[in-house]
Amino acid sequence: MKIGKRNNLKVGSASVHYTEYDHVSVESRNFSILNQYGAKATWQAGSLFRPLRELQTLALECFKDVGNDIVKIRANTDYNPSAIERLCKEKIDQVTDALVPAIKSVAQNMLTLSETVKRGFAPVSPRNDTDVVGFLADQELRTMVRGLPSEDRRSLVAAARQGAYPEIVEAILRANPMLSGLSSESAGSLERAGIAASRADDLEALRQMLKLYDDVMTTAAQACIGLCGMVDNTNGYKLRFEKWRQGCDGSELLRDWLGNLPSRAQNKKADSTEPKEDKEPEEADKDAPEAA
Repeated sequence: MKIGKRNNLKVGSASVHYTEYDHVSVESRNFSILNQYGAKATWQAGSLFRPLRELQTLALECFKDVGNDIVKIRANTDYNPSAIERLCKEKIDQVTDALVPAIKSVAQNMLTLSETVKRGFAPVSPRNDTDVVGFLADQELRTMVRGLPSEDRRSLVAAARQGAYPEIVEAILRANPMLSGLSSESAGSLERAGIAASRADDLEALRQMLKLYDDVMTTAAQACIGLCGMVDNTNGYKLRFEKWRQGCDGSELLRDWLGNLPSRAQNKKADSTEPKEDKEPEEADKDAPEAA
């Protein structure tokens, strides 16, 4: 995602910073997912972000237009301080009425995004039926893992959970875990690493989408807080707008899900060293008997 320059929009004594984004590239983003029937499907997830672009535009327009209105009201000598405060607060209420429906639409789309990727991102991509070389490579890797001493196998699994050995993880998850000398519990713990290995580019795109959401919500909140700074006795309004920056159910679900997956930085760090971890008590009984 291309991030443009930071801009500053100023009205009267108030200002709001915002970032220019390449919204078109975000909105055209597709993901390959497993649909509700377990079949592969292409999903244009980026279309969910159109309301976010509209929210950013609307927030900036409201800030400019209402800000100018407030400046005019405050400059009108026919109004006493009480009337100025009342009229200015009515203007802020108009901004709230305009932005809240857009924010609700964005929140619903973020929930759809988080639920769909959690359900639709498989740990690994299945091999094509004609990929004989790939099948043989997977078989060789599983045989290698099965042949390791138990302690080395536990160390490999521990490192793989942190993002190391992505090809080995994919090979393990494409077959019965016993073929790799692992129990189903041990293999299940590798699923998050499998998603991180097979969907690295998609996960990075989701992280960028989440950053975009956070930034636009901050812009919307700051625009309204900036307007409040031009009006007396608006602390209650400010507290309401501050809550917009705390995210929504969908954004927090996505944030938590991504946070539990190994990142590319972890992958590189894990790949740079051989796993030499001590035997963990909870892992002691998780290895399946080695195949003959």
